[in-house]
Amino acid sequence: MQKRNLFEMTRPEVEQAIASGIDTVIVPFGSTEQHGLHLPLGTDAILGEALGDRVARSLGNALLAPGLPIGCSEHHMDFAGSMTLSQETFIQVVADLCRSLAHHGFKHIALIPTHGGNFAPLAKAVEAIRPELPEVNLIAFTDLMAFMDEIFRVGKTQKVTPEQAGGHSGEFETSLMLTVRPDLVAMNEAQPGYVGDQLSIASVVFEKGFRAASEIGVLGDPRDASAANGEVYMAAITDLLVRFIKDHKRK
Repeated sequence: MQKRNLFEMTRPEVEQAIASGIDTVIVPFGSTEQHGLHLPLGTDAILGEALGDRVARSLGNALLAPGLPIGCSEHHMDFAGSMTLSQETFIQVVADLCRSLAHHGFKHIALIPTHGGNFAPLAKAVEAIRPELPEVNLIAFTDLMAFMDEIFRVGKTQKVTPEQAGGHSGEFETSLMLTVRPDLVAMNEAQPGYVGDQLSIASVVFEKGFRAASEIGVLGDPRDASAANGEVYMAAITDLLVRFIKDHKRK
């Protein structure tokens, strides 16, 4: 099969894929929000599409659905250009997407958030829609701490501290973008933001808004980011998600 992205496939190609036994679809959930002075607003959505493609290819029997490019980003709304959905709207959109994909015969729907603010609402959405779709295996990676733990673990192998890697627009996200879309990264504008404990600052961000943690909207220090590090991060996150999906397909 040459194509895996539903957005690029014709209807007969999708029908043929499903008829051939392709029963898994990956759905990324990104955002459109500020990413400091050096990364584009669409960073999470761009990375979600790239990660989703890698996951689908690694699984081998999966298609990639178009990612949702706007998420729950209320905590970024002090910064120009940021857009947000309410949690209620987000939950309804997730439910409608799952209903649509289930209608066409996909048995495993893997939901992948690539924006921190989407993890908890996605868990609520899956809990709400699951009883309606008992024949479908909804697989949602909603453990933000596990995700960040893996990022920090990988960063340390590259001699990057958690404080540098950061939780938003720091070294790890910037490195990923240098791998995926270097043309959209303004490294000459990259500046450190909050470089203290990245996990404890998360509650401040979600409760008081991002500007309470960093005036420039950055958690971490992006200045030492590199495409080489980005490739290491991308490979590790892909492996994490592929293992998670396979484990839940066996249950």
